[in-house]
Amino acid sequence: MKKILAITGITGSGKTALSIEIAKKFNGEVVSCDSRQVYRFLDIGTAKITEEEKQGIEHHMLDIVDPRENQHYDLHRFKIQAEKCIDEILLRGKLPILVGGTGLYSRAVIQNYSFNGGKQLPKYDCLQLCLVPPKEIIVPKIKERNQTRVENGMFQETQRLLQMGVSKEFLHSLGLEYRLNIKYLEKQIDIKDYMEKLFNETMQFIKRQRTWYRKESPQQTKYMLNNEVDEAVRYINHFLNRH
Repeated sequence: MKKILAITGITGSGKTALSIEIAKKFNGEVVSCDSRQVYRFLDIGTAKITEEEKQGIEHHMLDIVDPRENQHYDLHRFKIQAEKCIDEILLRGKLPILVGGTGLYSRAVIQNYSFNGGKQLPKYDCLQLCLVPPKEIIVPKIKERNQTRVENGMFQETQRLLQMGVSKEFLHSLGLEYRLNIKYLEKQIDIKDYMEKLFNETMQFIKRQRTWYRKESPQQTKYMLNNEVDEAVRYINHFLNRH
């Protein structure tokens, strides 16, 4: 089986920064596993990686759906398109790196989910690095992350999306930031309430992510308490050199 890497974990754990360093060291390309970053124009609210942050590393499965269609992108479609990207990266002799916090998306590829009720063997040999920093590390990061996105124009982005024809109902269904952004724009909550709700709901979401990631395959998964590059490199070298 062809080898691939996955960098998963909770929101704010540093997956993006680690993935860039790993891609540079191991000649990799990134396949995004994020259920909202597939949509174009949803950049600040989804904390999508910027061109500058990519540092020239090729990224796939970002900005592939027009949100003005007001249609949800589904898991089956993701798996088909992500596997096509992975196979093309492998043909180029490079390392595919799945990166993102939508656990269902990464697991569908890693475990080769079947959509017809049957059981399928995995297509790829995968090492998953799962970032789960403790609460005391995550809390200040989430507060800073939320503040930065508001300052960078998250409300204005949401207003633009509505003006472009993305429905309020569709944005609301994407949850968390966009739902609260609409409430703020409609003056249902003030900025103090907004920041408090965004923080509390993000932490609740992270709690659910922790529960999800605890159930990953122990044979395939290495849990990391931070995004320390040297630790990741040791795990990856051992995995790539294993026959």
